Amino acid sequence: MTLIKRASTALSTLAMAGAVVGLSAAPAMASTTLTVKIGNGGSFTATAAKTVLTDNGVSVTCTSSGTTPASKATGKVPTGSHTGASPVKIGTNAKLAFNNCSGPLGAVTTHVQALPYTISVDSKTNSSGQTDGIIGGTKVQVSMTGCSFTVTGSVPEFYTNKTHKLSVTNKLPITPLNKAQLTVSNVSGCASLVNNGDHPTFVSTYTVSRHFTIKST
Repeated sequence: MTLIKRASTALSTLAMAGAVVGLSAAPAMASTTLTVKIGNGGSFTATAAKTVLTDNGVSVTCTSSGTTPASKATGKVPTGSHTGASPVKIGTNAKLAFNNCSGPLGAVTTHVQALPYTISVDSKTNSSGQTDGIIGGTKVQVSMTGCSFTVTGSVPEFYTNKTHKLSVTNKLPITPLNKAQLTVSNVSGCASLVNNGDHPTFVSTYTVSRHFTIKST
């Protein structure tokens, strides 16, 4: 793999990551009604020590440095009860940032746009206190020397009541009711290695400052 090829692919990966944090879910074949109860809700801050974005086998990693986390998000999940077709919106992500990100050719820059993003529940809560969710409405511009593109869409995640952690991953503990994915568009340069229509993945674990609980039935 050439240096340029690896760089372009890395950018693609990061873009997806930035789009990590948001989500526009594709509707399921048959909608499922959920009743979601939020306890101890309110404003929150969520931080991640590491994020890994992967596209076509190449990864871009963001890491913490000193007091600066790899990624930081702030938002609000109010106390209350919500009933509706999945995914059920429970809050918003008002701010999102990725820091200290690098790929095979060095630093990668992301510009998070179109905030706030939506936070929604997409499953019933299992016996371990875990609930699938979706972060939607994301839009992130990614750029590196000779390559730029936009990532939009949604990302799958799940929240664990006991640990107060939000895990962003495609490997969910419960079969999701809707499909969440990121999509690349507006590609410029990139030596045809990052392409419109690509669907990268993003993996990270965020520690949430507010210990809210989710019970979906």
